[in-house]
Parts: sequence; structure tokens; C-alpha cells
Amino acid sequence: MVEKELNEFDFEKKSVQEIEKFFSEKILGHSRPTINISPDGLFRARIITNTKQEDLATVKSIWYPDFNEIDEKYHRLNRCSNIGQNFFYSSNYLGATIKELNPNNDDLIMIGIFHKKFDDTKIRSQYAGIEALKTNDNRNSELNKYKYPSKKDELIEKFISSKFQERVKKGEEFKYKASIAFSNILLKNDGIDCIIYPSVASDLKFENYGIKAKFVDDHLYCDKVYIYRVIKNSTGFELIPIRFGKRILVDRETPKKSVIEWQENSDLDRDRKIKYCL
Repeated sequence: MVEKELNEFDFEKKSVQEIEKFFSEKILGHSRPTINISPDGLFRARIITNTKQEDLATVKSIWYPDFNEIDEKYHRLNRCSNIGQNFFYSSNYLGATIKELNPNNDDLIMIGIFHKKFDDTKIRSQYAGIEALKTNDNRNSELNKYKYPSKKDELIEKFISSKFQERVKKGEEFKYKASIAFSNILLKNDGIDCIIYPSVASDLKFENYGIKAKFVDDHLYCDKVYIYRVIKNSTGFELIPIRFGKRILVDRETPKKSVIEWQENSDLDRDRKIKYCL
């Protein structure tokens, strides 16, 4: 019954709020596994092809976008976040981050690596895409051993996973509304700060971490930044090192204000390309 109702619901015409209400009613009592994670480093990337150097002076330039400071014409629906909603997207694997970004040939991209301020900080997280993550995540034996409490829980998870793993073309952003609504439900819990879901761009082989903006501001910092030029062809990407943060002057009160001291890569460095297949 639940599966039929989920499949027949018109996600394109309904608002995120209406979908959230629908989900809340249909998945009442639904149980999901929760985990404390402590990742060693999370990667973020952005395209900076037309960005002025003075706008890359601090790590704010690789932080999550603050939509309060961005023209509304650039606000978009995304996998876990509504229009104008601040949210931190990252991955535990640089290749997945680059593939999710999908830069064009000759683009400049900036990469930042984020860490916890304190080693003992844990990020309370839930999953969206349990079966794919079971296949890829041998580090998490608890997830590998997870059994669904009921058939209904398994059906709901299967449906939610399909929405988080759906490939969305330009102009089809409405398809994100279901995963946004479900993300909102999970993250309304003050004790949950992160959603872990498979990276569609990496064919579900790696993980994405979507984290509440406030948790990032309070508990994370960026300790390394790099700029690469992208060479892209039909088979993959090559990243040519252009510039790196020789030093980051950490602002402990407001980490995203930390100042970057940039340095150009040498010709020898620029020969050390990073390659990823499509």
C-alpha cells in the first residue's frame, strides 16, 4: 500500500513542503540506522574560472555558499537543499567531488580539504541509499550487518534511495524535491547533522556527505586549498596544479574568515597531474 502511494504521488507538481508533509504521514514510525562518524578529511570543490583573485583571499571562497549574499537568480534546487538553503556538500574522495562538479575543459577549480576542529568530534549521521553504501563501505561493519526492522522499512528505504540516486539533467531540477523533503525530515532532528548518500557521478562507488551549515561553522575548518586547471576529454579529467595555499592563517572564532597565502606551482609541480577516468 505504502509503495503504491509513494510511486503514484506527483512530485513534479507538489512543493517541497507538500512532499515533506506527505512523507511525514506515510513514513510515520519508519526506522533508519544512525551512526557517529569522524572523517579524516572531506573534499569540496568549486569552479572559479571567472573569479577574481581577491575573491579567493579567505577560505570562505571554498565554504558552503551563503545564499544570503548571492543573487536570487543563482539559487537552485539541489540534492538535499531547497532554493536558498545553506548546505555543505562534500565527499570522502576527491575524484567523486570532481565528477559531481563536472567542470568543462580549461576550467579553473578550487579544492578545499575540511577537518574537525577537535579529534574527538563526532558527526551524528543517517544514510540514504543503504544497499549501495553496504556494497561500497567495508569500513562500516555495522551498516553491513544492518537488517530492516520490517518490510515496510525496506520498501521506504528502497524508494528514498531511488530518489537520492536519480540522475538529474539540467531543466529537471524538480526531481530533487523528493530527496530535499526527506533530507529536511531527517535533519529536523537536532541530534542529526549529516546525511551520507552514494555519489551518483561516481556510479555509486563513493560517498557524499551533506552536512548542516551550522555544524560546519561550529566544528569544521579548512586546512588545505588548491587550484587546478582542468583538461577534459571523452575519457576523463586531468587536473594540472596551478596554485596552492602555502599557509592558512586560521581564524579560530570564525574559521571561514581564515586568510589564505597563495603560492604558484612550479613547472615541475605542474607536470604532476591528477587523472580521473569518466
